[in-house]
Amino acid sequence: MDLMLLLGLIAMGGTFYAMRFWDKRHANPDWLRLPNRAEYLDAHPDCATGDELGARCCACGSDKVVGHPQTGWPDHRYRHTCLACGKVLFRTQEPR
Repeated sequence: MDLMLLLGLIAMGGTFYAMRFWDKRHANPDWLRLPNRAEYLDAHPDCATGDELGARCCACGSDKVVGHPQTGWPDHRYRHTCLACGKVLFRTQEPR
């Protein structure tokens, strides 16, 4: 029984380490390639809206843009995607 508990703890620790490694190594550079909201609106000034967090899609002009976490619900990094055409537009970050 103690051996199974030890193996379970090792597997859990390995899983948490791999999740942290994957987040730092793979998810962050992809997120950093996206422009932030200010850069996006500088490149596409016609996409500005009255909402301080919103914007229109530069590809199709839709105002249905939603932000979702980069790697999961506890993540504070968001990528904003157009619901109409699926284009990833820009990134934002909530303070922790």
